[in-house]
Amino acid sequence: MEHRDLALRVINVYKSFGDHLVLNGVSLEAYRGEVVAIVGPNGAGKTTLLRIIAGLENPDRGSIVLHGKALLVFQENLLLPWKRIRDNIALGLLYAGLPREEINRRINEASQLLGITRYLDKYPWQVSGGTARKAAIARILVLDPDILLLDEPLAGLDIETRRALLERIKMIAHERNKTIIVVDHSIEAVAEHADRMYILSHPPARIEAHIDLRETSPEKRLPLIYKALSSLKL
Repeated sequence: MEHRDLALRVINVYKSFGDHLVLNGVSLEAYRGEVVAIVGPNGAGKTTLLRIIAGLENPDRGSIVLHGKALLVFQENLLLPWKRIRDNIALGLLYAGLPREEINRRINEASQLLGITRYLDKYPWQVSGGTARKAAIARILVLDPDILLLDEPLAGLDIETRRALLERIKMIAHERNKTIIVVDHSIEAVAEHADRMYILSHPPARIEAHIDLRETSPEKRLPLIYKALSSLKL
C-alpha cells in the first residue's frame, strides 16, 4: 500500500445512552486528502460517532486518535437570518479575534472553494437550501480544520444540488489535503464521490464492511456497495 498520512483513528469505541447501547466496538481510519463516507440504517449511531470524534461526546470505552483539528458541521445550517452570508461565515473568526483583513481573506477563499462568492451579501432567507448548506460548511472551513465532519450534508437537497456539493467537497479534500468524513443516508450520491466507505450495522452498531472505492470505476461502485449491503441484510 502506498504511504498515506493518518488523520484519524477510531479504536474500539462503545457508547450507550442509559441502557441503550448505540456503538458496539466501532473502529475505523481516515487519511489526509480523502473523503470517507459512513453509511448505515437510521439510529445506527452515525451522528453520535461524529460527535465523539469532534469531542462533543465522550465514549464509554475505546479511544479517538486525532492528527490535527476535527470540527463538525451539524445537519442544521444554524445560520443567523438577520446576518448576511458573509457575516455568518465570519462568526467563528470574529470570536477568535482575527484581524479583519485575515477574516476577509479566509471568507473569500472558502466562498470560492464552495462556489458561493456571489451570495456573500445576501441573507440566508434569500438563497437556496444548497447555498445555505455551503455557507454552513464555509463557516467551519474558514477555521482551517484538518478533519471536516459533515453530518447529513445532503439532507433536503435535490439530486443536482447534491452532486454539485459533493464535487466541491471532494475537490477540497484532494486539493487542500483535508480529511472529510461524510455521514449521509444517500448511498448513491456519496458512493460517486467517496474514496472509501464504512457501512454500519443496525444498532448496537459495529462496522459491517469497509469498501475502498479509489480504484473502482464509477459504473462499478454502486454494484460493489449493493453486493456488500445485500450480504449484510441491513
